[in-house]
Amino acid sequence: MTAGKTQGAGVPTSGAYNRRANLALAAVLFIALPISTVQAMPKLLDGGQWLILDQAAAFALAAMSLNLLLGYTGQISLGHAGLLGVGAFASGVVTSRAELPMIVGLVVAVIASALVALIIGIPALRLRGLYLAIATVAFGIAMQYSVFRSDWLSAGSAGIALPRRLWGEHYLTTDATDNATFLVICLLLLLAAWIVDSNVLNTRVGRAFRAIRENEPVAQSFGINVTRYKLLAFVLSGAMAGLAGALYGHTIGFVNNESFTLEQSLLLVTMVIVGGMGHRLAVIIAAATFVIFPFVLPGLKGYELVVGAAILMLTVAQHPEGIADLLTARHRPLATDDEDDDAAMPELPNLPLPSGMVTQRPGTGTVLEVQDVTVRFGGLVAVDGASLRVPAGKIIGLIGPNGAGKSTLFNAVSGLVRVDRGVIRYRGQEIQGMRCDQRARLGIARSFQQVGLAKDLSMRENFLLAQHQLASYGDVSALLMLPKAWRTEQLFRERADEAVSSLGLSDLADMPVRNLSGGQQRLVEIGCLLVTAPDLVMLDEPSAGMAPAAAESLAERLRDLRDKLGRTVLLIEHNVPLVLDTCDYVYVLDAGQIIAEGPPEEITSQQQVIDAYFGAAVTA
Repeated sequence: MTAGKTQGAGVPTSGAYNRRANLALAAVLFIALPISTVQAMPKLLDGGQWLILDQAAAFALAAMSLNLLLGYTGQISLGHAGLLGVGAFASGVVTSRAELPMIVGLVVAVIASALVALIIGIPALRLRGLYLAIATVAFGIAMQYSVFRSDWLSAGSAGIALPRRLWGEHYLTTDATDNATFLVICLLLLLAAWIVDSNVLNTRVGRAFRAIRENEPVAQSFGINVTRYKLLAFVLSGAMAGLAGALYGHTIGFVNNESFTLEQSLLLVTMVIVGGMGHRLAVIIAAATFVIFPFVLPGLKGYELVVGAAILMLTVAQHPEGIADLLTARHRPLATDDEDDDAAMPELPNLPLPSGMVTQRPGTGTVLEVQDVTVRFGGLVAVDGASLRVPAGKIIGLIGPNGAGKSTLFNAVSGLVRVDRGVIRYRGQEIQGMRCDQRARLGIARSFQQVGLAKDLSMRENFLLAQHQLASYGDVSALLMLPKAWRTEQLFRERADEAVSSLGLSDLADMPVRNLSGGQQRLVEIGCLLVTAPDLVMLDEPSAGMAPAAAESLAERLRDLRDKLGRTVLLIEHNVPLVLDTCDYVYVLDAGQIIAEGPPEEITSQQQVIDAYFGAAVTA
């Protein structure tokens, strides 16, 4: 490792960043809560000023809810104010019409908004980017001009009151003392949401969200149910948004359809982007600043969107990652060069599985059988009646010219594309109808031509992500960080550190994967495949981008996979010497059809294969 590459050493991990952020928030709360609860202190501010701080806390929570959706999963919502409105109106119905305490209204607001968000999330399963943005805009407009004006909800445009009823006839008024007391409630709920958000980010739930944002096929290959986690992201974001909307409504005491507009949704998006998507503390700071600033400079009142647009343009131009970029720029590790691509590949990690999570699979018989598989894309037949067999404990090669359909056949086996005809059996079980994540949990691991990693995550975080399918705790356990989830995460971190250390890359453990060299990325990808001890390892051109010396070392590592780790390998590779050196049996694919098969020394001498692929005779 060169001296220039040790810059990653000592770089704070995301966990360290979160711990510092948690301590910062705790310090703010420990200062704010005593100040606001001591009777003499509210006299420092009048009732209106405390009210502004109440609104700032509510909008900080609202921005946090959008950050969970936009920053973690990459799913944009331009109608998020509609979810705030659902929470506000739901709490209003409970507190003003049913005359129940405010705490009941807040609970109902969370549930109602979560349910509405679940309904919105269903179209998001098929919509991305601009189309999802348009769909959420339509939702926000429909809520503003239709639902929130309905007679059954708010008596037309008259709106609904949100009294701050504590119990019976006991209320919080709008004087300085009661507004300060309400700030305590807002801050405590903000703290509760912060803890849940932090737990999300530091468990398999948050890693699944970020993997989906990076690359959905890669997320599926790690055993992540993309559909389920997309919906979960919408539900969690909606629940937080509903709570924020209810707090905002109880702050101002009254809401109508004009309280939750498209402009408000756009302002929330601006807050998240200016703060830094995915950075909780920075987003909260940005949101509170946007609310408080117009009151500090009264001349800007009513020009929030104009000021926000200007700040947004400056932020994107100077610091694309927002305020968070200013907080982390000093600690950002330098990108590596490509010198290590020439280095010999270290031994691959052979980590024992966590006890009681996944049992070892049998190591004999036929692991994979592909029979007469056909894959079509419209009128194009990418794979045409291909059949192959992968025995346990062998390295099977799949070669052929570019466009022959090799990667498509890989995608059919792993579940990323639908099979039009044929049967795929894994250990005798037909799997062609299973989802990609279900096949991964059976013991099928695969790499990608363009490196199948979440490249914005660090190396350590990718090894944690790779263990997703081993986690036995549920989502509720993750959100509350119950003992089982905490113990499992500690074990996963130990295994991730052991894997990183075995690859000889400990000083780069916290560096984003995209900053690693091509050879290092490929090495980390293979390491991530092996951390769950899969039965079948499918490698799609693993030597791509490697220097000749590293490719020679890769051959030795592939033999180690078979001989030392007991893995079965299906290999796509254009490096013919590597195939001849490592494979026990080779299939040749051309125009979607298997045109030849046999031991490497026989394949290289067949004229049909020479004409289709080699171009000249090759000596094994």
